[in-house]
Amino acid sequence: MRLQRLTFTSLCLILYVIFEGKFNLGKLYEKLGFNKEIISRGRFAELTAADQRPFRPDEAELFQKSAQNTYKQFRDKAAFSRSMNVDEMEAVAQGRVWTGNDAVKHGLVDAIGGISRAVAIAKQKANIPQERQVDVVEMSRPSPSLPELLSSTGNSLAGVDQSLKELLSEMAFSDGIQARIDGIVLEKMEGAAHGNPLLRLIKDCLSSL
Repeated sequence: MRLQRLTFTSLCLILYVIFEGKFNLGKLYEKLGFNKEIISRGRFAELTAADQRPFRPDEAELFQKSAQNTYKQFRDKAAFSRSMNVDEMEAVAQGRVWTGNDAVKHGLVDAIGGISRAVAIAKQKANIPQERQVDVVEMSRPSPSLPELLSSTGNSLAGVDQSLKELLSEMAFSDGIQARIDGIVLEKMEGAAHGNPLLRLIKDCLSSL
């Protein structure tokens, strides 16, 4: 990993781990005259969706455990990737923020530099002449979430259709129950190749547009 000298890096990763909570927008909604009503099923169904109220005690306990578990998973993975033991990583982690220079001193990154430096080092390790032009290929592209799709008002209809097709394509062949309504359970059919019939139907309809 390479960082610029003044780039900030943190052994925390997610905002929830730092704050261990959520924003309570109840007073703001009241001031704006906005009313939010949630219909849910399940003890913790409103854990993060109900932003108009604070956590209940049982929700706060669950969220705290989830945040700590997420932190420990990331810390342990970071320790493994940096060839450090967990105690060494914990000593510089705990949500601390380091500059690029300090991150190098603590063994959190390999060197100071940006993408050009990273490409140069990759060429050296692969025995590729430095003067040779290479293409930098993005290996993975995260799929857009449904809220991202709905909030992308600047997108063309064709672009939104294509994004929805990709999202539904992944959902149609995912494992486990996707949604539950009284009397209706949408779940994976027998055999992985069949996927979710309802989602496949929606996907096929979009594909015909």
